[in-house]
Amino acid sequence: MNSTAVILAILMISLIIMASFLIFRWKPHDNARYLPSVADPTYRKLHADEYQAIECYLKQVLPLVLTDRINKTSGLILTDKNDTVYTICNSITRFSVASDEPHSWRYYIDMAEVHLPFFLEPFIKQQNIIDVVHTAGIPLVISINGHFLKDFQRDFPSSPVVSDVSHQQASIQKNGDTSVKLQSIRKETSEEYRLNHSSGIWEGGFLCLGFFIWFLALLSPILFLPWLMLIAGTLMAVSFWPLFCPSSRRRRQDIHCFTGMPKRWGLFGEFEQGQMSNISLGGIDLIYPPHWESYITYDLDQKINIDIYTNGQVVRQGHYLSLHDEEKNHPYHRYGKNLMMIGGSLLIMLLLYFYQPVSVPMKLSFAWLRGSSTKVVTDANTMKEMALRVGDVLKAKGVGMCYMPPNNMNGKGDTYFSPFDCSGIYWNSTHSLPIQESEVIENAAKLIATVNKQLRLQENSDVINPGLAQEIAKSGMILLDDFSDIILKTKKLCGKEADCFRLKNALVNLGSANDWTTLLKNTEDGKFDDIHVLLRPAGAEALGKLVDATTSSFIYREIDKIAILLNSPSPGGVLLISDEGKQLVEYITPAIVSYDHSALEQWRELQRLSDTVLQTPFETVGIITELSVDTNGTRRIVLHSALDSMTLIRCIGTTLLLLVLLTILVINSVLAVKKNRQNKQRLSKIRQYYDSCFDTAFPPTRW
Repeated sequence: MNSTAVILAILMISLIIMASFLIFRWKPHDNARYLPSVADPTYRKLHADEYQAIECYLKQVLPLVLTDRINKTSGLILTDKNDTVYTICNSITRFSVASDEPHSWRYYIDMAEVHLPFFLEPFIKQQNIIDVVHTAGIPLVISINGHFLKDFQRDFPSSPVVSDVSHQQASIQKNGDTSVKLQSIRKETSEEYRLNHSSGIWEGGFLCLGFFIWFLALLSPILFLPWLMLIAGTLMAVSFWPLFCPSSRRRRQDIHCFTGMPKRWGLFGEFEQGQMSNISLGGIDLIYPPHWESYITYDLDQKINIDIYTNGQVVRQGHYLSLHDEEKNHPYHRYGKNLMMIGGSLLIMLLLYFYQPVSVPMKLSFAWLRGSSTKVVTDANTMKEMALRVGDVLKAKGVGMCYMPPNNMNGKGDTYFSPFDCSGIYWNSTHSLPIQESEVIENAAKLIATVNKQLRLQENSDVINPGLAQEIAKSGMILLDDFSDIILKTKKLCGKEADCFRLKNALVNLGSANDWTTLLKNTEDGKFDDIHVLLRPAGAEALGKLVDATTSSFIYREIDKIAILLNSPSPGGVLLISDEGKQLVEYITPAIVSYDHSALEQWRELQRLSDTVLQTPFETVGIITELSVDTNGTRRIVLHSALDSMTLIRCIGTTLLLLVLLTILVINSVLAVKKNRQNKQRLSKIRQYYDSCFDTAFPPTRW
């Protein structure tokens, strides 16, 4: 349930991100909201009198001042939805259009064109507080430095008059040279747009997100698998959309094409060390690409064609200097997208490695694609010599031994008894010997039996002195009527001097002897034959626990020895193992669960269970995923259960995802290295071409 909730949350977040991106990318933005401002812009609602003044201006005055060259302002339409006034602080730059018409200026705030009514032109300063509103065409200025358009509404019906007022503080860049002429306004070419904007980060992000959702689909429930795969495919298709859909002309910036003579002035750049900081065209300061510094002097004081952005950035000058041609013949390769794809593919491959077994799905997928044969075997010797390969379907039937794989042991190398794991079957023509009886286990069982019998005399019918036992039981004491038998059975179990140290000390104290040797000698001499030992209930309970702990250590050691022998089959034969941990045989679950009962009960369960697991009939069917031979000559065959349709789909999906990620990793690594090397050689090739154009008598006709 938790994994389902996580998958649903990730699904919803992915859909929200994709929808937000598409809405932000394709919705028509408010052309006034994003005007640059040196201070935080403020917003207010448009008043009724302002709305009336704007509407009157657009209907009565604007048609009188429009010229053919100012064609963009013909789309000024005030809509009811855009009733917000944006107040910004910035300078205003104006360009002169070569025309005989009055009011042929074009006004810009940074790189964004605005329409400024000629009534407000005399109030322009170095920095201006400007109120603008959004229209269907370009933003309309309705107030500048406290002077509002509505204040001039009474002058609207009159014919426009050319203003000849000079403004000392205005930041208006005038065209001081009449030879500068605006030829046309065009949009960026695809090469110029790509040089400034094409990074591919969004596309790479969508592709990585699609691969991540593909990975989630492989781990999700069957119900969500097709939907997650559909979302992953959609995201990957969106990432490839820019490759087939050219950039919209609406997103490209305007480029002004001028004809004029660029000049170097000392006024604006006299303190600059570079040669490009003080070049202007009329009143427009020109900004050149750094690698053009050595070539712009050839065109100074000559009438040439210059294409610039609204911020003065030059994109083309003269016959040779051209960012368009540079990008077309020696494109600048951005590899941020490639680096993102490398990181994304590595991350998903790591997730695939840790959260999804990679090798098995690949083997099963390739086996399904290649086709497989079915092998039926009923004899272990035939299996050893049979030609098998990964992907074959194996049907085996016979009698073998349940095998406890080595990874069921702990890191210290100790082997503890537990109900045998039949996810592995050892199959050999020679049968394993049954478990032999253990003398240590017999001695431990006898000691446990005699102690338990004497601690519960009232429950036994063969008591030596029943009357005495009943009287002592009434007093709350416990009688040991055969103390010498406990001592002798302890001697048989603990033959070494260092064995059973605590139990021997307890018996020495009960027998009032100096040491164990003396106690044992007195017992063998018959001094304890007619002696009874009285114990308090707490002492009797402590003695019983001490005997259980002492005998358990001996029994567990014997269990470990036998378990290791059972877990070490004879050399040769065949070992069939399920890579999913599934049981290859069906047998009755043991009644005794390990560690929940005494050590002696576990030994008896081991004896009973070994008879079953050493000679157990089995019948298994599976797909071979691994073949090997160990050092003992045992042929190891790892099987995977037969595939259903959904498992096959997951396996193929995992394999395809891994192959796609590997392909993307290799391709993007090569592309990143190649693009980085090409970018390092790009400027040298461009300079080499420009040198051949300006420094030779016969410049090349093409790149």
